[in-house]
Amino acid sequence: MKIDNLLGFNQIICMMLLIIIGTLGRYTLVSLGLQPFPNFEIVMVLTLIAAIFLKPTFAIAVPLFSMLISDLLLGNSVYMGNQMNKIILFTYSGFALIALSTIFNRERIRQGFGDIKLKNIGIAAGLGIGFVLIYDVWTNLGWWYLIYPHSINSMALVFSAGLPFMIYHMLSAALTFIVVGLPIITFVSKRTSIELPLNLDNKHWIPAIIITLVLILISL
Repeated sequence: MKIDNLLGFNQIICMMLLIIIGTLGRYTLVSLGLQPFPNFEIVMVLTLIAAIFLKPTFAIAVPLFSMLISDLLLGNSVYMGNQMNKIILFTYSGFALIALSTIFNRERIRQGFGDIKLKNIGIAAGLGIGFVLIYDVWTNLGWWYLIYPHSINSMALVFSAGLPFMIYHMLSAALTFIVVGLPIITFVSKRTSIELPLNLDNKHWIPAIIITLVLILISL
């Protein structure tokens, strides 16, 4: 399967499949209480997979639509109402940031997932922890910005209160990146003839960057 096919209809199919998995996975984990510990989720690892194998705009669509549709199914507020509801914009823009950072480093990340061995297991775990750190710092800043007084003391309170959830989230990402992300990326990269869409025109990058910036600006 060559890149010309991947950048066409097959890319859309892959995007839709990842969105369905992300939506149903998150809905099932949350609605049925199947999370083994708080903040256990699969959207982050699907964001990684999408950002490596899909065009930038499709890649960002995977976490955004997975979160949006699952929020609707779970009955969560997805509109800009009071300050508590606006935090959802920080969660969406946080996933967009993760997707965009992965896209810009997709070849380096893919090489780190080349084989299932101890070194690459460590890389997968470290990558998951790093992504969660970026995401949780951003969303914690969102809580502070929207809800709390804009002071150093209140910021310290927000981050200290969120520390246990950040640790759980890091465990979730490390586990899913090792168990799900590493095998899938290794298999697709090494066991098939798929060529990654690395050399893309600006028409592929610019919409993804604009979507991320718009989400960040709306959040603020």
